[in-house]
Amino acid sequence: MRHVQYVVWGGAFAATAAVLAVAVANDELGDTTILTTVLGFAIAATGLALNLARFASSGQPAPPAEVSAARVEQLAAAVEQHWQAEWRLRRLQDPEPLTVHWSSAEAWLADPGEPDPSGAAADRRELDDRLENITAVLDRVASRRLVVLGEPGSGKTVLAVRFTLDVLASRDAGAPVPVVVSMSDWRAQSESLDTWLARYIADHYPGASWARELLDSGRVIPVLDGLDEMAPPLRTAAVRRLNADLDDGRPLLMTCRTAVYADVVRSSDVFTSAAVVELQPLGFETAAAHLLRTARPVRGPGGSRTTGWHPVIERLRADPDARPCAALRAVLRTPLMVTLARTAYDDTDADPAELLDDGRWDDHAQREAQLEAHLLDAFVPAAYRDDDRRVDTALDALGFLARHLERRGSRELAWWELRRELPLPLRTMGPVLIVGALATAVALLTAGAARGWAVLVAASCLVPLCVAQALSLRGGGGLATGGGPDGSTAVRRGRVPRELAWVLMGAVPLGFVVGMTGDLGSSPYPSLLQRWEWAGAGALAMAGGLALATTLGVLDLLGKPIPTTVPLWAGKDARSWHRRGLAALVVAAAAALGGLVPAALWFPFRISAICAGVLGLAVAVALWQNPRTVGRVLTPRQAAGRRARPRGPVLTAVGRGLVKGLTAGFLLGLAFGVTNGTTLAARASVAQDDFPVSGSWHTSADGRRVLVADGWSHRTLADGTRVVSSPGPVRWAVERWSDGAVYAETMALFDQGCDGVCETLHDPVELQQRPGQDDLLAKLPDGTFAQSWDLEDALPPASRRWLQLSTPEWLLVRNVNEGVTLGFSLGLISGLTVALHRWLVSPTDIARAGTPLDGLRADRATAVSRGVLLLVIGFLSSALALQLWPETTFAAFSFVIWLVAAPLAVALSAWGWLLVTRLWLCGTGRLPWRLMRFLEDAHRRGVLRQAGALYEFRHARLQERLAVRVDG
Repeated sequence: MRHVQYVVWGGAFAATAAVLAVAVANDELGDTTILTTVLGFAIAATGLALNLARFASSGQPAPPAEVSAARVEQLAAAVEQHWQAEWRLRRLQDPEPLTVHWSSAEAWLADPGEPDPSGAAADRRELDDRLENITAVLDRVASRRLVVLGEPGSGKTVLAVRFTLDVLASRDAGAPVPVVVSMSDWRAQSESLDTWLARYIADHYPGASWARELLDSGRVIPVLDGLDEMAPPLRTAAVRRLNADLDDGRPLLMTCRTAVYADVVRSSDVFTSAAVVELQPLGFETAAAHLLRTARPVRGPGGSRTTGWHPVIERLRADPDARPCAALRAVLRTPLMVTLARTAYDDTDADPAELLDDGRWDDHAQREAQLEAHLLDAFVPAAYRDDDRRVDTALDALGFLARHLERRGSRELAWWELRRELPLPLRTMGPVLIVGALATAVALLTAGAARGWAVLVAASCLVPLCVAQALSLRGGGGLATGGGPDGSTAVRRGRVPRELAWVLMGAVPLGFVVGMTGDLGSSPYPSLLQRWEWAGAGALAMAGGLALATTLGVLDLLGKPIPTTVPLWAGKDARSWHRRGLAALVVAAAAALGGLVPAALWFPFRISAICAGVLGLAVAVALWQNPRTVGRVLTPRQAAGRRARPRGPVLTAVGRGLVKGLTAGFLLGLAFGVTNGTTLAARASVAQDDFPVSGSWHTSADGRRVLVADGWSHRTLADGTRVVSSPGPVRWAVERWSDGAVYAETMALFDQGCDGVCETLHDPVELQQRPGQDDLLAKLPDGTFAQSWDLEDALPPASRRWLQLSTPEWLLVRNVNEGVTLGFSLGLISGLTVALHRWLVSPTDIARAGTPLDGLRADRATAVSRGVLLLVIGFLSSALALQLWPETTFAAFSFVIWLVAAPLAVALSAWGWLLVTRLWLCGTGRLPWRLMRFLEDAHRRGVLRQAGALYEFRHARLQERLAVRVDG
């Protein structure tokens, strides 16, 4: 079936090319029927391409069992590597984790069917246990669903991590893999459990784009941490979604604060078939033993071992009911506070005896809260105890970041979301404004006396870009996370309708303005550029900005920045280099193909021929390579020991980029061309019978009316040809070239030099403009015609405009042709850039534990490579067009378009947004300049924890306290 669609798609494009060739051969370029047929074939081919891309993306066969087993082991290794590192950074193994006990929660919080249908109290007590036995407790639950409740700081996240590491340490090969997942970003109202889990795993463990396959086969145990961190309306939706999506026997562990879970149960329902346990406060002796063992030892009497905590613990034991002792004992009932106390007084000179000092804590009623705040405040200075000079800077920066998360209502710190702290203009259009400012500065430095025009052009070009970016942010557009099945950024559904909105709001009014300011002659665009009228210059600049916005939309760069997690040049085997060589071959062949197009073809159809040739060559390459890649199966040893290419045809990645580019370009060109052509045709129809000036009317020998004004005669022939004749003989020249071309020119141009056989004349001048032709002809004394080089410059301005007036039909057909062709060319270049970039970026399917710095580097490499590729392809196309058609301004204009588009493609990436964010936030002193290094250092010191490409504060209480410190 797939090969049949390949043949149909290739046949449609071949038919389109054939119709173009027939139209050229039969000189039927202005026939609207032929034009409609050509466009119909093009639209049909695009539709087939879209269906083919959808079929290729949705019709992938299920992975063989041995490949799935290998991927399970890859995910297990990545998860274990990540959480073992986090376990060590939190010093949970030094010397051992605190012993946390739990017991069954109140009966009304659990499904009455669990843990035993009889509901016997003795069976419920079987769930009472301690931290190191969490895996055994889950196995004792028939449904293997467990909800762990507890107060803030009671150790819920540590229990989830301990469960994950214990399962990974004892699991057999091929057994399900536990994955700790933060629930804070789950939109349960609109996203299914497995869809969200697959996205989360692919984001946090780059290379695991196949996570959905493992979820569908039951190879993943979700460990959902932090139901309480979701927005209140989403918590109830999450429980309902879990009850609806989970099959019988599918294991799951979830953590939540006790009070929050109680509210969820009251407002919705319990988690079906799940047992519920609640973490118990630490016993005093457990906390005391941990503090005494981990504290820095000092020499006591007779060489005995003692610590700063010994006198404190002794007093707490001796007088537990005293107000200071009771408050401290209450604080040390949670693992979080014990850990903070250990950090604050472990390797520092601070004396824990201050915690019992009555003079230090003036509010005895709030002494417990004050002690907790003191331990939270002391944590960051203790973490930076080896560099006292950085403490204040770290506190300020961490406090700013905490406040940023509090405003967002999130626990996850994403470096690409820091742009939300920028002022509104920068937050919405920062990279566009900065690139525009740089382009304006360059224009001002190089424009000389035309600086006013440079500012006008730059400002007009920025308007469509800013509007498109603002609309994308408002509509939720933007990049999707990297690591789709083809290694590309995911193409969001509904992107084309948003681009259609840009076209309707941008191309239609621009086409009207250009149509109203353009000449009604055969070539309005060059004339408009040469005249540099304010309205025309601004309109053309806005048209260029709209073209840039469409290109960036095709590249998925408008909207909210989200970094790609796909590593650049991940494949190091010979096959990946083979693919890169083929990509270079496509570009080289496209250039060679352009040189083979006959120069006699009309400009738009030469462009169309090049576009069709490039597209056909890309399809041919994909068809040639497809049999070598489809169905390729790796053994478990091969899959685990090397970086394998994604399965599936290359056409899946290439086709998506091309289809999207061609569709957006076609819509842009069609809207602009139809509006511009209709406006020009309407103006031309009004001016058809209007002679330029008043004068005396005469009747010629053939009975036609002739207007004589200032001695110049104006008349229209039977075939519609317009004729203007001089009052009498004038001096002019004729230049004959060796290739047979004949040109008529004024004496001023003749005096500058002659390159052929030249002669001067002293005869009347008769200039003719035939319908549907660009060239202005001068009638020679022998009755033949020569192409006018500059004789029209001798005409009065009004007579010249009348002479070069085109017919309404020709103006409409010509502008629709040019609009569609140029839009098609624009879409092809941007689509080809996307396709080749997705083809060249070879994602690994070996899961690994990602880091925020890895994500930044991957996004930077992706952005730069995409910008360079866009610049190379755009410049190659422009150079080719300029070589073939040096007389047109389109090729030169396109150089400027791609020269601006490439930096914008880099600046609008997540990495580019971070640069803008750093310029503002770091420049104003709110964050350190070396931001990523600062975050990495805070993670190493245990202040932050890492979750894939994101950071989180070590605990929500710490984040809340730092945010309050900034506000205070």
